[in-house]
Amino acid sequence: MKTFKEIVEKFEAAANYHIYIQSFGFGNVDKLNDTINQPYPLMWLRPLSSQGVSPYGQRTLTFEVFMLEIPKGDDSNYIQAYSDTERALYDVYTFFRDGAQQQTYEIAMLNITPVSEAFQDRAIGWVSQMQVITDTSGLSICYIPTNQ
Repeated sequence: MKTFKEIVEKFEAAANYHIYIQSFGFGNVDKLNDTINQPYPLMWLRPLSSQGVSPYGQRTLTFEVFMLEIPKGDDSNYIQAYSDTERALYDVYTFFRDGAQQQTYEIAMLNITPVSEAFQDRAIGWVSQMQVITDTSGLSICYIPTNQ
């Protein structure tokens, strides 16, 4: 089974792979508000929930993935920033779906919502809920740490 840490690292690898995304962060939204002076465009990952383990041997984790930019200048730059951040979110989804470990991860993009002049940096962009589904191989009594 892929660990939570491995899944977060996969999101970070997607951000590092993408030429447009300049930084990656993780945590609650209140920490996102503290990202002053962090390079933009910024991809921020926030864990939301898990449905636990299914009887079919799968585990599902749900995340919010923020893709944010600080536009400069006139309205046309705002439109371009929305366009670029939307595309970058789809590229992150594709990194999981078509990437080197595509058989290891299943991903679903549940929705995408615009973010407007949010947080202290007045960033705009999109936030998406994404579910990452992995198999639960390795969950066995044989692998429980014990003193016996």
